[in-house]
Amino acid sequence: MRRQTWLILASSSVLVLLAACQGVPGATSASAGTSNLCSTNDVRQLAERFIDAFNRGDVAQLDLLVSDQLFAWYSTDAPGQRLNAEAKDRGTLMAYFAARHQQHEHLVLNSLDVNFTNDRAGGFTFSLARSADDGLPPSRYIGKGEVQCATRPISLAVWAMARWPWSPIELLPEAAAVLLLGATVAAILLWRRRSAQRRMHVGA
Repeated sequence: MRRQTWLILASSSVLVLLAACQGVPGATSASAGTSNLCSTNDVRQLAERFIDAFNRGDVAQLDLLVSDQLFAWYSTDAPGQRLNAEAKDRGTLMAYFAARHQQHEHLVLNSLDVNFTNDRAGGFTFSLARSADDGLPPSRYIGKGEVQCATRPISLAVWAMARWPWSPIELLPEAAAVLLLGATVAAILLWRRRSAQRRMHVGA
């Protein structure tokens, strides 16, 4: 699972890097005197609108928000796994979204950082909680995406997400709480023991 997670995100990183340097493949240049520059706000708002439409199961709105000509891929791990050639198939994507809505898949955005913007695209990374009825309790996910600004209206060209790899460091807050509780109990027991000893000395 961890290897598959990093394959998804590593592949999307390459695509985003190429877009940052060259723009989205197939896009036409902006007309002279016209700026199609993606703004940070454009990128953030489009990602948020996409998540909102996804959660509502609004396939018509999703069809408008996801790029048609400049679509690259939508990928995720199971449930509803969508990888490799399937991830790049724009033609099946709306039916896929409808099927995921039937499973009540839900995305809750935790953070979003815009990594670059230029006259053709804007790239971003995000973390979210993903859940669905087909075996996915609320789980931490990370991902990367890209908004194309070469044509208007701007639209989503890339969305790649995968489960956050578990790490022992995530247990540090719980471990600290256990140690603190243990120290508190030990201090109480020591205080009671010393109090009992003092009473014994006084009684003698």
